[in-house]
Amino acid sequence: MPVGSNKMNNKILFITLLLLVSTNVIADAANKEGKKYKVDAKCHVEVVGGQQVIYFAYVKEDKINKLADTLVNRKFSTPFFKEKQRVYKVFECVLLDAKFNSAKANQLFDKQPR
Repeated sequence: MPVGSNKMNNKILFITLLLLVSTNVIADAANKEGKKYKVDAKCHVEVVGGQQVIYFAYVKEDKINKLADTLVNRKFSTPFFKEKQRVYKVFECVLLDAKFNSAKANQLFDKQPR
């Protein structure tokens, strides 16, 4: 085996390893970027006056856990009132395709016009 081919094999091995590592880094960055996509969510809320309704939102995926904290005092339209209603209390928020933990919230969602 010529002396130069050993150096060539080392270079090929090094380049292959470098490509594998950089591919993993790029894939990891893409996964982190994926959390910036917006998703549909639903929240079980009580409006001022005591009525409980389902609030629908379109938020960044990584913000869904904080959605409940941002809704109190926010006004939104509901199919039950002509005027916008103010959120008094938020019970829970989940992805649109997920089930609520509360049976009452699931019943409200099933009855909610969409």
